[in-house]
Amino acid sequence: MAPMTRTSLSRVLIAPLALLTACSGSADDSAPAPTFDANPPTEIGGDREAEVVLPANYAVDTEYPLVFLLHGYGVNADIQEVIFGLGQRVDDLGFILVKPEGTVDSTGSQFWNATEECCDFGNTGVDDVAYLSALIDEARALYPVSTVAFVGHSNGGFMSYRLSCEVPEKIDRIAVLAGAVYKDEDDCAGTEPVSVLHIHGTADETIAYDSDPAHAGAVESIERWATKAGCAEPPTSLGTRDYLSGNDGEETTVSHWDGCATGTDIELWTAEGGDHFMIDVTDPWRDALTAWAIQ
Repeated sequence: MAPMTRTSLSRVLIAPLALLTACSGSADDSAPAPTFDANPPTEIGGDREAEVVLPANYAVDTEYPLVFLLHGYGVNADIQEVIFGLGQRVDDLGFILVKPEGTVDSTGSQFWNATEECCDFGNTGVDDVAYLSALIDEARALYPVSTVAFVGHSNGGFMSYRLSCEVPEKIDRIAVLAGAVYKDEDDCAGTEPVSVLHIHGTADETIAYDSDPAHAGAVESIERWATKAGCAEPPTSLGTRDYLSGNDGEETTVSHWDGCATGTDIELWTAEGGDHFMIDVTDPWRDALTAWAIQ
């Protein structure tokens, strides 16, 4: 099968509702406040539709954290939800969830074109940075948004890191499960700090916890962002948590970096014995992850 062509973004519909025009009148003039529809669309993205889940008590006079869920290679957003359970927490925690889908490669698997390591194996060159950046802009025009976060597993984690490297000004926080940043630090050009939570199992046989010559491991990945944020070293241990139902005791160690740039949080959750898919995560894990993403 021939490689897929770049997905066109020309028909992504950016609603003009929140576009502000600078006033050229007297000093007393001010820009009008954005106007939002009380019944906004629940699909955005034009040609590549992304489902939007709004809280039941959605109101235009309230700003909401905006959370994007990026699935792993070979699955879709709904399957990924089995692990994260973000949609089940939209109403109680009050945020907006966006569930975009990657494109399909020659094997029939959905993927994100993140880093060379993962996962545009067919070299399609699809520009997922442009696509997801446009989704952020469209969502901000349609909904009252306070912060923007990406939560990604595996390939979705790689994509979250790439976005933080290329468009950090658009993103406040990323939570990465079993992903990694670029191995070559020079490929991550952005210098603006982004809050990062990296979660990784030590028994991951797909995306290894430890670094090797071709792969940035969990500690190397998170330390890059601690450096960008000017955090103090070493990190502080916040103790252990029982986040995996298949492991006895408190298997997850939480490390937190102090002294970071204002408003920046850097954490590493190391799951001793955790594998790549982490399908045995508990609701306390889901609660803690979601709470971190919407800060």
